[in-house]
Amino acid sequence: MNIITLDTSTQMLFALLRASLHEHAAEITYFENASDEDWEKCYRLAVAQGVMALAWDGIVSLPYELHPPKRLKLKWATCVEAYERKYSHYCSTLDEVSRFYAEHGICTLQLKGVGFSTLYPVPCHREGGDIDIYTYSAEKKKLSDKDANMLADKLMIQQGIEVDCSHSYKHSNFFYKGIPFENHKTFLNIRDNKTSKELDRLLQELMKPQPVSLVQGEVLIPSSEFNTLFIAFHAAQHFGNGLALHHLCDWAIILRRYGLQIPEGIKDKKFLSAIEAFTYLCNRYLGSSQKIDGREKLADEILSEILYPRY
Repeated sequence: MNIITLDTSTQMLFALLRASLHEHAAEITYFENASDEDWEKCYRLAVAQGVMALAWDGIVSLPYELHPPKRLKLKWATCVEAYERKYSHYCSTLDEVSRFYAEHGICTLQLKGVGFSTLYPVPCHREGGDIDIYTYSAEKKKLSDKDANMLADKLMIQQGIEVDCSHSYKHSNFFYKGIPFENHKTFLNIRDNKTSKELDRLLQELMKPQPVSLVQGEVLIPSSEFNTLFIAFHAAQHFGNGLALHHLCDWAIILRRYGLQIPEGIKDKKFLSAIEAFTYLCNRYLGSSQKIDGREKLADEILSEILYPRY
């Protein structure tokens, strides 16, 4: 079994993330002899891995004398505050779009993103990029789900917003108030393989939309079973193409909030192996405590791809 040897700055980042994800003080042994350069590397790694704001919560749990050097601490805090403002803008904009669609009989389900962030101890510190939504009919007797999804794009076009429907058969793309949106027709790339098509059908059954409050407004999010399946598959798809600690932290939150509850009907052995490997990594590095046997080799490959990507 090959276990990656982590340098000091990477060990520091994992300690900060464990503290943040599980709401306890960071283990001070990782910081007692940290140099200014160790802290600089830790910060750069946190930014590159999409967990800069999340790691900040671990920093504030440390004794003051173990904090980063003042110059870096100020820069880090400034970046966190900037992201918090961005997050607030995302929440208010998503709420506005959801309300606008609702006026036309369209429901808006938020995938991952600010909806999923509500599972985090500090929601506004879960970093994200675009806003993924799935639009469907609020009243199927009047409007089919397919027609509701097409109407959602049409309504944006009527407002003078350019909607790109050629980029992917899975979703359209548009910008609203400077934020990139993906309006999903399907959850997964159902043309890729049989497994994706079967899982997409299962996700449809597991939606069970429920409202959650944001810092500004409200949004519909899917069920715990949906999130478990969707987050795991999304991370697995990124293996070899952009997998980051950001994705692993999402899985750690799934394990903390829901436990390891894989929906019935999943038969793909490679996908199940990836779930077990993600769980192993969360147990080993992110403070999770789910019973899992084996998958150390695959977990090592995944962590290597996260920290030292080949492409």
